[in-house]
Amino acid sequence: MKLFYLIAVSTLFIFITQVFSQDGFVGHWTFDDAQSLIKADIGGDLVLHGSHTAVAGPTEEDGAVRIGVGSYYILAHGLSPDGGNNVNEFSFVMDIKIPTTGRWHCMYQSDLTNTSDGEWFINPSGSMGVGDTGYTDALINPDEWYRIAVSVKNGSRYDYYVDGVKALTGAPGDIDGRFSLQPAVLLFADNNSEDNILDVADVKLFSHALSDSEMTALGGYEHEIIIPDEEIPVPYLQTATPTSIYVCWHSHASTESVVEYGTTESLGSEMHGDVHEFNAATIWHWAKLTDLTPETCYYYKVRTDTVESHIYSFKTPPLDDKATGHIRFAVLGDNRTEPDKFKWVVDSMNEKVQELYGADIKESLNLVFDVGDIVTTGGVLSQYRREYFEPLQSVSPNVPTMVSIGNHEGEAQYYYDYMKYEDFAGSEGERYFSFRIGRVLFITINSNTQLQNDTQIEWLDGVLQAAQNDETVEWIFAFCHHPGHSEIWPDGNTAYVQDRVIPTLNKYSKVDMLTYGHSHNYERGAVQEGNVRLMLNGGAGSALDRWGMYSNQQDYPEIHKAYDYYCYSIIDIDIAAKSLTSTSYSLGNLDKPMDNVAFDYFIRNKAQQAPPAAPGLAAPGNHASQKPPFFLQASHFDGTYGIMSSHFQVIKDGGDFEQPLIDSIRDYENIYWDTGTPNYNPIDRNKGIDLTKFMITGTNMDDEKSYRWRVRYRDLNLQWSQWSEEFFFTNTALSAISTSDDAVVKESKLYANYPNPFNPTTSIQFDVSGKGIVSLKVYDANGRLVNTLVDKELSNGKYTVNWNGKDEFGRQVSSGIYFIHVLMPEYQKTQKATLLK
Repeated sequence: MKLFYLIAVSTLFIFITQVFSQDGFVGHWTFDDAQSLIKADIGGDLVLHGSHTAVAGPTEEDGAVRIGVGSYYILAHGLSPDGGNNVNEFSFVMDIKIPTTGRWHCMYQSDLTNTSDGEWFINPSGSMGVGDTGYTDALINPDEWYRIAVSVKNGSRYDYYVDGVKALTGAPGDIDGRFSLQPAVLLFADNNSEDNILDVADVKLFSHALSDSEMTALGGYEHEIIIPDEEIPVPYLQTATPTSIYVCWHSHASTESVVEYGTTESLGSEMHGDVHEFNAATIWHWAKLTDLTPETCYYYKVRTDTVESHIYSFKTPPLDDKATGHIRFAVLGDNRTEPDKFKWVVDSMNEKVQELYGADIKESLNLVFDVGDIVTTGGVLSQYRREYFEPLQSVSPNVPTMVSIGNHEGEAQYYYDYMKYEDFAGSEGERYFSFRIGRVLFITINSNTQLQNDTQIEWLDGVLQAAQNDETVEWIFAFCHHPGHSEIWPDGNTAYVQDRVIPTLNKYSKVDMLTYGHSHNYERGAVQEGNVRLMLNGGAGSALDRWGMYSNQQDYPEIHKAYDYYCYSIIDIDIAAKSLTSTSYSLGNLDKPMDNVAFDYFIRNKAQQAPPAAPGLAAPGNHASQKPPFFLQASHFDGTYGIMSSHFQVIKDGGDFEQPLIDSIRDYENIYWDTGTPNYNPIDRNKGIDLTKFMITGTNMDDEKSYRWRVRYRDLNLQWSQWSEEFFFTNTALSAISTSDDAVVKESKLYANYPNPFNPTTSIQFDVSGKGIVSLKVYDANGRLVNTLVDKELSNGKYTVNWNGKDEFGRQVSSGIYFIHVLMPEYQKTQKATLLK
């Protein structure tokens, strides 16, 4: 390895000392000499890393080389730094042939350690480029020779050519950034094996960015390369009010920004706008249409110089105080990195809206809301078009889209240059904001680390307080990027959201839902007190977070359902009826594909909010004595919407329900984890649960002591009943016995349970050598807790506990192997128990 780099450095020194001419033509390698393939016609010889083979070139006189995965050339180019510390202006022209599509092929790598991605690829579909610059159309076919080229001037251009024709005006790189060259460059190298076999007949290096005419003069292999002069712009709508809307689009034809619009396809009106010039290839246009009429259909097209869009249409929102009609919006998020999957989700959403409400989406949908992470890296300009704007094009010209910024955008200025939220701005500008659609208030919270401050919470509280006092606001939906709690990806949990944002929202009865992303999946629940639903909608295209992917996945009590699906949701609010329905649709995952089907649904009815009846208490009878385990039994649920939760509390006689000994809220559903291969079906851990019952195991309870208990029910409309009356019971002796009053145990021990296998009951004997907290628990074969048999302080002695084969909810468990684990001071042990039926 040391010899290899000494050769490279020596070659570099020789090359730098040479003087080049030919109008910046500084390097030429033809690979015609089979005995010396690395020899240069102009410039210094290449240095080979790995292996290569001489092969036939385009003609008998024109030889070529074949180089494959892991092999590359070190080219010491001899160019002087320009515009910075590195070489920022140059051109490569190469004659190449790939044997097949379906694989990546790399042209060069600027990182001399080859630990990063290359800078110029032919992708598996035959398109040329890289994510940061964009890709050409699919132009490269296998087994055909092409003359391909890049013209690079960082800060200004990074353009691709095929056979002398400009194939793409790419997004340029930064000075001294990724595309700048150190004293050498690696030809045909990539860090992760995306440098598959290709044939090379010629490589030319120029010390300046060749112009279009210079590239044309170099010619090629006479393929017919048809490139449109300028792509037809597709608009993006945002920040709509009853009388205004922002119409935005990309076009580098010029800086002219014009929207023609009207209430018919004849248009008739014209609005001139403004631009943000990111660079010559990326110009963002916008025009704010004003003085519009509420709830009116407008037709429009955008124009930049001679380039114009098709005619599209949108509908303005209703006035704030309108008390009839529907407000509908769709929610999705975390679409970064994989634009094809994001487009698939967006197109599926578009199809579903048309299926449900009719073909004219602008009449059916008022808003699309994205909960952030719209790009992989907020500071990389090219990703905004490729990962966000382009996949949205089936809906963005007709329905406004708004975003709550994600951590991957990272407060980048590019994001704020694209988004026009200043009309709705909060205390710290457009970093967070609120807006109305009719009687619905939408609040966007910035949960990025930089904005986790008191100022935002004070703004949020002020907006909510004003809305609570405004009779024309009936619904409030809040959005941020980060979850308080995520079950599938707990590493994304954010204390600012959990401890500051959610409690602030929950102070106000009009708040209906907080939606977020960050974890790439779907989760849904509700705060345990109050009306706020919680929805994680992060399955819009990024690689999914899956069950079993993380060791710290956790079942949080406020989260009722969690699925590792690609997904989106549609919320439909009937303003006059004061009710909403939320339906979520799944496209599944790689192991369980699903065809745009509904998989979650809930309602909220503010017109009929009568809570369910307070439950009565049935058993044990008041002042009864009971030996654990036994059930507390309440009356049947009596309510309009069906039972969602029950809440049992137990206190010591004379205690306080503000500090209960037992405080258990259980829900009729708890979808957590899946069955794995082959079906990957969701597991409802509360399937078959009887919410009117609660098992008393005796854990943390004293023998022969009196306790009080009560219960209440919550319905599917999130309304809690009043508490029941209170009943007393006396807890009799634990199902553990000491062998003799004077028996002294010198060594703690867990004995084999008997019988084993068993059905339905087995006895578990253990010795306690001292005094301390003893825990005896049963786990299933997947390590999940089944039941806690003992969890209390015990003195020295011999004890026996019976397990009846039921879980902590009193449900009979299935046949199989279980593990009994005892933990006491200075001793623990686990042993198997087999239940046979």
